[in-house]
Amino acid sequence: MATPTLPTDVITCILSLLPAKFVLICKSVCKLWYDLINSPEFVKLHLERSFVHFVIRTPSLHLADFDTFDNPVELDYPFKHPDHGGAHVVGSCRGLLCLWNFEHHLSVFLYNPTTRTHRILPSLALPFPYPKGHYKFGFGYDCFSEDYKCVRIYQALHEETGSFESQVMVYSLKTDSWRRAQDVPYYFYYHRGQSAFVDGAIHWIGSDRNRVVLPIVSFDLKEETFSSIPLPNFHDNDHVHMSVGVLDGCLCLMVNYLDYYDVWIMKEYGMPRSWLKVFSIQKRKGYERLDRPISFSISRKELFLILCLYRVAKLDMETMEVMNVKIPDFRRCLDGWVCVENLLMLNDDAYDDPVSEQEQGKAEKTRKKKRRKRRRNRRL
Repeated sequence: MATPTLPTDVITCILSLLPAKFVLICKSVCKLWYDLINSPEFVKLHLERSFVHFVIRTPSLHLADFDTFDNPVELDYPFKHPDHGGAHVVGSCRGLLCLWNFEHHLSVFLYNPTTRTHRILPSLALPFPYPKGHYKFGFGYDCFSEDYKCVRIYQALHEETGSFESQVMVYSLKTDSWRRAQDVPYYFYYHRGQSAFVDGAIHWIGSDRNRVVLPIVSFDLKEETFSSIPLPNFHDNDHVHMSVGVLDGCLCLMVNYLDYYDVWIMKEYGMPRSWLKVFSIQKRKGYERLDRPISFSISRKELFLILCLYRVAKLDMETMEVMNVKIPDFRRCLDGWVCVENLLMLNDDAYDDPVSEQEQGKAEKTRKKKRRKRRRNRRL
């Protein structure tokens, strides 16, 4: 009697609902499943239904349970260093991390915590011979070309003229190459802050050369052009720091004052009138500056935050009290990002997985042995 088999679409539906760790194990069942799970169509389908985790830095990177920070698993990634982690996360999008290591020839690489694969981006030389320069990075996904893109902005001071020069380079994962884009018409005094990817664009806080804050600078990944978004109406003379982030899928602005900070969100992207101040938080000792939000908890009773000086904290939405997040076995959690499960392989050959192929071969040998054993039992 032949063994009944399920239709491929049913198998696809079932597998797409499983956590990634079980899906990756299923790649060794047979060649059909291996090819199915590796296909771009299935990777996209699973991403739409995938589970959410936290990536935390302690200082090395760990993958932990969402909402609780439990069961942290240390990740193995390029340029890892036991003392300071070895790399700085400059962006997170659709489960992929973009990291920068300035100690190894300004190396930039993408890392997938789900598949534990990475792609080191082609190296770029310094565009200007001036020593006083800084970098600005961004990372996001262009849904029109279905391509992940990394943006590198380098700005340097021309000591003789006192003017700034800039170079904007855009990396495409599809082509595995950099190309030059439109020069940025803004100066980034706030060059230490992270970017925010929202609605197909990367955002930073901009300023002029006199360090006067200007509107939010955005870079459209489809058109690869810069534009600006007006700030909400607030007393900008009193603030001491601003940063951008993402909250509930909306562009978010954190404005730090001497005694408190305000959190704004743009309810309708690109509509300045939709800026809404969602809450204000009074400062207390040890929690003087909010850098960016991470995410609401599942119950939405808490908001996870990144504070200045690299600390993860949580805000009680009822009492509006800020407190540290304590993670077992770690003295301090320095940073954090929401990370969905993504089955995309980032090896040089995007669908080359020799470990899984080896496991697939072992599984096939085991199945043959079982079939031979069943045939012998029938004869008896």
